[in-house]
Amino acid sequence: MPYNVDPKQQAVRDEVKAFAEKEIHPVSEKWDRMGEPREFPRELYRKIGDAGFIGYCMPREYGGQGKSHLEYITLIEELCYHDAGIGLMCAVAELATFPILHFGNDEQKKKYIPDCASGKRIPAFVLTEPNAGSDAANQQTEAVANDSGFVINGEKIFIMHGDVADLAVLFCKVADKPKMSAIIVEPEGQSGWEARTLKNKMGMRAATTGGIRLKDVKAPKENLLGEFGKGFRYAMMTLDSARIGVAAQGLGVAQRALDESVAYAKKRIAFGQPIAKLQAIQWMIADMATRLEAARCMTYKATLMQDRGERFSVEAAMAKLYSAETAGFCVDRAMQIHAGYGYIGEFSTIEKLYRDQRVLEIYEGTSEVQRLVIAGNIIGR
Repeated sequence: MPYNVDPKQQAVRDEVKAFAEKEIHPVSEKWDRMGEPREFPRELYRKIGDAGFIGYCMPREYGGQGKSHLEYITLIEELCYHDAGIGLMCAVAELATFPILHFGNDEQKKKYIPDCASGKRIPAFVLTEPNAGSDAANQQTEAVANDSGFVINGEKIFIMHGDVADLAVLFCKVADKPKMSAIIVEPEGQSGWEARTLKNKMGMRAATTGGIRLKDVKAPKENLLGEFGKGFRYAMMTLDSARIGVAAQGLGVAQRALDESVAYAKKRIAFGQPIAKLQAIQWMIADMATRLEAARCMTYKATLMQDRGERFSVEAAMAKLYSAETAGFCVDRAMQIHAGYGYIGEFSTIEKLYRDQRVLEIYEGTSEVQRLVIAGNIIGR
């Protein structure tokens, strides 16, 4: 049983377990194994919204649940224990809505957040471009301002839910303005918004990923988010919060890998005894459990700092880096313990965990970017 630093966390774990048994377990394999072209699980997404999970830590005045970030992180951890791809759907909505909640004006918040919190709208955080991944400031997508608003042209790639989004927080250059800005875009009815589902995705398959081409896409002037030239700052502050979310995803994946390994090692007989009695297996499990405990402590620390209103950029980067790589270690050891029964997805969930985990070291800033963030802050103190 994971250690709770706050009694409220256990209620979250219990709530997610009940939801997962009813709504996730029966469809998990379907959404992971579906062939191409893939569909987005809209009905399941609505159920996640109806459960209040999408707006878990959004303010009640905007239709959210008003929970703490610690409760939200526990929610993501537990959802990803049951199915990381389905848990990611919830995390993506929080990521995409964060800039509106924290940098939008009252009208924008009232207009957009309630439908995002309920799951009626599918929002996307539209930042990455073919030549602007880790180098996020190198935006080529450009908006031209006129009397009525903006006309936007460019291309985006690797956008979670970008293929199905009906609301986008889009980062781009604005002609004749400094640096990057952020604009709220409503794609519906715009022929110039050309979105497609990216094929043959390795893992996290329930949460689809899209590529987007923008040809004279329009947005009214009142949809400028915050101030001109502040987009990069908004994006980085959003990613600080999202990185703790990725750390929580790693905790869920790692805990599932550990639990599956312990259960398998107790029942698998080799050399006349359960393999749990073999020192080689015991050491693997000990290392998995120890790294997971450290990752959980780092993740909860960063979240508590966020709840207290303290700066947490470095702690978020540390938690994301360590938790993602711990999940990688744990699924690898779980594969070794299960051997052929882990490699073949027919026999266990280890094969899926192995595929789902890998992206944790890539999105919301690669492990290398996290190391740059950490070192830059430590050296610069």
